[in-house]
Amino acid sequence: LNLGAQLHWQLTEMPDLRDRVAQVVTYPQFWAHRLSGVAATDVTSLGCHTDLWNPWAGQFSTLPARLGLPIAPARPSGDVLGPILPEIAAITGLRPDTPVICGIHDSNASLLPHLRARSGAFSVASTGTWVVVMTMGGAAVTLDPARDVLVNVNALGAPVPSARFMGGREWELTVPSPLPSVTETDRQAVLARGLMLLPAVVGDSGPFPGRQARWSADGTPAERVVALSWYLALMTAECLAMTGAQGPVIVEGPFARNSDYCAMLAAATGLPVETAQGRTGTAIGAALLFATDAPPARPVAAGPADPALAAYAAAWRAQV
Repeated sequence: LNLGAQLHWQLTEMPDLRDRVAQVVTYPQFWAHRLSGVAATDVTSLGCHTDLWNPWAGQFSTLPARLGLPIAPARPSGDVLGPILPEIAAITGLRPDTPVICGIHDSNASLLPHLRARSGAFSVASTGTWVVVMTMGGAAVTLDPARDVLVNVNALGAPVPSARFMGGREWELTVPSPLPSVTETDRQAVLARGLMLLPAVVGDSGPFPGRQARWSADGTPAERVVALSWYLALMTAECLAMTGAQGPVIVEGPFARNSDYCAMLAAATGLPVETAQGRTGTAIGAALLFATDAPPARPVAAGPADPALAAYAAAWRAQV
């Protein structure tokens, strides 16, 4: 997952590689180069735990020079690199003056609509295979890399304390099949027996590395779905705490449609939780690189915190 480490390994394993490299580009900009002929990197891709970028200084780290690699110039995500190449226009039928935008890292694309629409402190939980928490304007905290806390760089070039775990992967590995329907009776049964999933289903990443997941008690498939949704929310709450989250939390992606997840997240954090209306903020954020006058969709509040869920969250934390 670390681009700097990959490059170091490749240069070590293939000694002739350095002489064959003209420029190194980040992945979105590989496609931008194919379309425009202009080589670039972008600050969000460089700032995504690559070790090639110093997020606090806003410049390349010492690693590219030590590796002796020519890295393409860093550009803001929204920069227009140029028009499409003539051969691209001929093949696609696009206008020859169609602009090519530098491009953006996917999690930061989810963050961008909220950067444009909000002021003050807030956090975004971008959910999918990875749950990536990004906190803007949060409290000063000591970031702990041993718990998968890192610093991303947003589309404006600013550092963003972030944390992550493989929430979508954990759901896939744990959820009963076929997926049962959940009732309020199931929720009350989970609360009454204190049925909990304790971390970590995927133990080589996230806030509790090296731990083996276990259930605190037996439960029906429907009860396990409830406890799994709450577990994922509690893991997200840990990520938010580690990044100093303050203000509202906006949930993007599949988990925004999981009401049990959202309810527990509000109870565990004590923060307002909102759900994004779109199915993916990534596409909206990418579009906003160019259509800067397009208003982003406003999130919808997920509801107030439930005291019973807050008590469950405290008990879960006591066990982990």
